[in-house]
Amino acid sequence: MNRRVYIGAAGAIEIDRHFDKGYKALALESVKRMERRFGVVEPEALVISSMSPESMGEQLGLAGVLADYLGLRRLKVFRVEMGEASGLAAIMTSYSLIASGLVDRVLVIGVEKVAELATSHIARIYSMIGDSEYMGLYGISPASEASIIAKLYMARYGYSYEELFRWPVTMHRNAIKNPHAQLKFTIKAESYKDSPVISEPLRLLDAYPFGDGASAIYMSSRPGDVAVEISGIGSSNDAHDAASREDPLFFSSVNESFGEALRMAGIDRDLIRYLEIHDSYTPYSYIILESMGFAERGEAPKRFSPEASSIDRVYVNLSGGLKARGHPWGATGVYQVCELFQILAGIWDPVGVDIGNGYAAAQNMNGAGAQSYIAILRRVR
Repeated sequence: MNRRVYIGAAGAIEIDRHFDKGYKALALESVKRMERRFGVVEPEALVISSMSPESMGEQLGLAGVLADYLGLRRLKVFRVEMGEASGLAAIMTSYSLIASGLVDRVLVIGVEKVAELATSHIARIYSMIGDSEYMGLYGISPASEASIIAKLYMARYGYSYEELFRWPVTMHRNAIKNPHAQLKFTIKAESYKDSPVISEPLRLLDAYPFGDGASAIYMSSRPGDVAVEISGIGSSNDAHDAASREDPLFFSSVNESFGEALRMAGIDRDLIRYLEIHDSYTPYSYIILESMGFAERGEAPKRFSPEASSIDRVYVNLSGGLKARGHPWGATGVYQVCELFQILAGIWDPVGVDIGNGYAAAQNMNGAGAQSYIAILRRVR
């Protein structure tokens, strides 16, 4: 019988270009920030989420190195790598360790150095999230794939670029209230005109910024003074490239992973009050909301309210999302869960609305929905 799993503490550092800090220093700082607020943790297992320490930091066996640096001994140590979805994949792995009864307490750290090297090198490493022997061989970068999807979406559903660009404008406004966001400045509806094209029609302001970051989560089989339960968790995958799917404008992996998480939580979609979604490129934000069933296909841009950052009664990406909070690759899913925990626990209140008694969901994926992971959380104490 599976045991219940709770999050009792979380912390994160500002996402930025931390040229003076390596993986070890970033991870340590995230744990210190968590422990300063919630007290010292005593994990039985350490799960590290990181996408590319081999390429960005010339480091193999990162989890073992970090365990030693953090002074953690005689515990089980793992590293999870699932591309951009590594963060929530690590949360799911940690959930399984506790739910199965193998351990009672797990420390999860998402840590990534993204901005250390030249932009051309970073872009080449990021392109490896696709199939290198197929997408890479033909020079189709993640930005190119996103631009093809954007063109298809605009053509099929009749939207202009300007209508889709409302998403980045909203994300930048939201990020101002997020203490660990990378891009804390507003942009205007016409700001895209001064933004360089990265792959037509998408511009730089349609993509996430390069930044380093670390976030820590402490999970346990027993609820503490503050406890947010992971009431449902799911994952699924699809064809690795969107062009090989029946419909490239619908992310089946997102739909299936959300359905699985809802069934585990035993709730309907209507009980979700808050979402953090993987908006690495502007068109993905609308397709994810449609794939999760919060809007019919092609309707999300019309249903999304930029003023409230919501779709109907569901708040979306109050953190600023990947677009403006930032996207330190393998750490992003851990940041998302950290933000949900802080909102549900009443530690962070970005909109002045109490959603502590509702359900919240984090959605993290690799590429254009090649793999998707979703966790549903609720506060129980």
